[in-house]
Amino acid sequence: MVCPVLQGQLHINPWKLADEIAQLREMGIALEGRLHISARAALVQPHHIAMDRRNGDTIGTTGNGIGPCYADRALRVRNDMRVNLMLGDLIANESEAVDSMRNVFTRMINAEGGTSPWMAEMSDLLRDLPRVAASLRPYLQGDRGWLTNRVGAGASVLFEGAQSVLLDVVEGSQPYVTSSHTVPAYAYVGGDLSPKYHRQKIGVAKAIMSRVGRGPFPSELGGERSAQYCHDASQSRIGKAEEQSCFSADTLLRSSDPFGVGTALRMLTAEYGTGTGRPRRIGMLDLAQLSDVIRAHAVDCVYLNKVDCLAHFEKSTYQGVPMRVHGHGLTADATPDVLIYPGLTAQSIDQAREGTLDATMHGFVAFVERHIGAPLAGIGLGPERGSLVPLAPHQIAPILSSMPHDA
Repeated sequence: MVCPVLQGQLHINPWKLADEIAQLREMGIALEGRLHISARAALVQPHHIAMDRRNGDTIGTTGNGIGPCYADRALRVRNDMRVNLMLGDLIANESEAVDSMRNVFTRMINAEGGTSPWMAEMSDLLRDLPRVAASLRPYLQGDRGWLTNRVGAGASVLFEGAQSVLLDVVEGSQPYVTSSHTVPAYAYVGGDLSPKYHRQKIGVAKAIMSRVGRGPFPSELGGERSAQYCHDASQSRIGKAEEQSCFSADTLLRSSDPFGVGTALRMLTAEYGTGTGRPRRIGMLDLAQLSDVIRAHAVDCVYLNKVDCLAHFEKSTYQGVPMRVHGHGLTADATPDVLIYPGLTAQSIDQAREGTLDATMHGFVAFVERHIGAPLAGIGLGPERGSLVPLAPHQIAPILSSMPHDA
């Protein structure tokens, strides 16, 4: 049995988490005994959100306060006030934690001249904290050895990375990274579990690559033009509905302009920010980059999702699936940076969904595996769970065999 665990090195927006728990409860999903939140999880506070909205545009953050929260965890004390509050602090002494958050936010506002466009919203968050604390209290887990004890009793653990390893705060492309460590090895630092229990690293990648925010994106369709458009669209709150009303995806897909093709793929594959709704920058499958990640982090096998979306390229001027296979221009044998894999059609996808891989799909899988240096354990051919087609069950079965269906 595996229980969802929010680990000690993570951040938590308590208001959003409380709302998500309430939504699940309304859906009839009980979390008691299933959800455990570490008492050492860092709390996103009102001043974090205000700071992120004021300063996050340069990097392209979500404005949810994540970066400032991590910064305060490292800073610990500012102006003689503790700023790295954890969930356990809120639960143990609610009034003291609320007062601390209010004082830090008030000092920040006073230092900026006494006004803030977010003052009313942040004040509402502070007033709502008692309700939030009451909602989260049943799920607090204060025992640092809880997960280790569960593993010792035979439980399996699956750590899930929420961000790309290429956005790691140290190993990513500075400064266009997330605020935390996202590389696989860090699971055992933030996960309250010894690395001696490690068994396997499972990579998950998307056949239609995407990125939100600023930063390098070598395989981006449309290059800098795409990056600037997506940045401006996020500022103007242009999302899925607006693009669908302004553009024809079929027309753009058939254009000779890579920017147009990328826009069409975003519309056809629903590549918009989950929380913000902002358009994601779209790129071709980058096997060179994926190979580097697999080698650097010793990834054992890979699941490649959204392979069904590659069939859209059949109708494009590429007349096949473009993939970046080398990192820097031409190699010594004059192999181009981008190769086109032909013949991957909607018919091939439909057959694969039924469990039969035709010669084209077999060739595609072999092509990808050869270039990334790792086996594909499965390919995703749609958003439904049943659309995940296993290719090498022996790679993953030992890890997942003891997990419940909904883990």
